[in-house]
Amino acid sequence: MKRISAVFFSSIVVLVLAVGTVFADEGTLRMYVAYSHPELIASEFEKATGIKVEFLPMSSGEVLTRLKAERSNPRTDVWFGGGSDAFIQAKADGLIVPYDSPNAKRVADAFRDGEGYWTGVSLVVVGLLVNTERAESVGLPIPDSWEAIADSSFKDEVLASNPKTSGTAYTTVSGVLQMFGEEKGWSYLERLYGNIPFLEKSGGTPGTKAVQGEFAVGIVPDPHSIKMNNPDAPVKTVFPKDGVLAWPSPVAIVKGAKNMEGAEKFVDWALSPEGQKVLMRANPRVPTTDVEPLEGVPRLKDLNLIPYDHVKWGTSRADVLAEFSKLFPQFN
Repeated sequence: MKRISAVFFSSIVVLVLAVGTVFADEGTLRMYVAYSHPELIASEFEKATGIKVEFLPMSSGEVLTRLKAERSNPRTDVWFGGGSDAFIQAKADGLIVPYDSPNAKRVADAFRDGEGYWTGVSLVVVGLLVNTERAESVGLPIPDSWEAIADSSFKDEVLASNPKTSGTAYTTVSGVLQMFGEEKGWSYLERLYGNIPFLEKSGGTPGTKAVQGEFAVGIVPDPHSIKMNNPDAPVKTVFPKDGVLAWPSPVAIVKGAKNMEGAEKFVDWALSPEGQKVLMRANPRVPTTDVEPLEGVPRLKDLNLIPYDHVKWGTSRADVLAEFSKLFPQFN
C-alpha cells in the first residue's frame, strides 16, 4: 500500500507540473478531477480511445477558483467530478459549455442540466451507517428512517457533519426541507440535531466513528461503500425508507477547451456502459444510468430517492445556512 501511495503521489506531482506548463501535445486531454482514483479512469479511457489523459486532482471549490482565474486561457478541457452545486455556479459564470452527448439520454433529467452544460456520471447518496454492536449495547433498535433517528432515545448516539463545510450535511439539511416542507422540515431538524452532540468538518468522519463504535449512527455519504471497505465491521447500511437524499457528480466541458474532440469523447465514454463500470471500480457510487451495478452497490431503481431541486437549494445555500446558524448556535 505504501508503494502504491508513493507511486500515486509521484504521479500527481508529475501531473501538477505538466498542467503548470504550456501544453505541448495537442492530442492530450487535460482534466481537473474531483473523483477517486483518477489514474484508473485515465488509464481505461486511454485503452478505449487511444487518447492520453493528464489530470489534476482538486476539490470543486478549487476547480471553480482556477477556472475563473484561467477564464481567458483555460488550462484544462474537462471538469470531472464534484458537487452539482459547483457546476451550477460554473454554468452561471460562463465557465463551461453545453454538449449534447448521445449517451446523456441514458441519464434521468433530474441528474443533468436541461441545456446540456453538465451531466451526472454517478450519485452521491446520503444514508445511515449503523454500528449494530453499539446500538445493541445502548438498547437502541436498528433505525430504518429519518424519523427514527430524531427520536429522543437516540440522543448523543447520532453523528453528522457541518453543513457549512460538508456537501453531505448541506444536502441532508436542504433535502429534509425539500422532503417535509420548510416549516415541518426545520421542526424535524430541531429534533434531529438535538440528538447530535457535535458536528464533524468532513462528511466522511461520522462513518469512521460509527465503524469504530463511538456512535450508534453516522449520517454519511455512500454508506454502502464504507461497508464494502470494512467487510468485517459490525455495521449495517440503511437507506431511509421515508426518503433517500442524493446529488449527482457531473462531468462538463470547459469553455475554451483546446481539445474539444477529446473532451466530447471522454463525456461519451463516461456515460457509456463500459465507462460507467470503470467509474464504479474507481468509486463504488450509484450509477446514473441503468448499467448493472457492482456487488454491494445499490440499484438506482431500488432507492426511494426524493425529488431534489438542485438549482433551488444551490442558489439558496446562504439563506439556509444562516437559518441553520440561528437555530443551532451551539454548532457555530
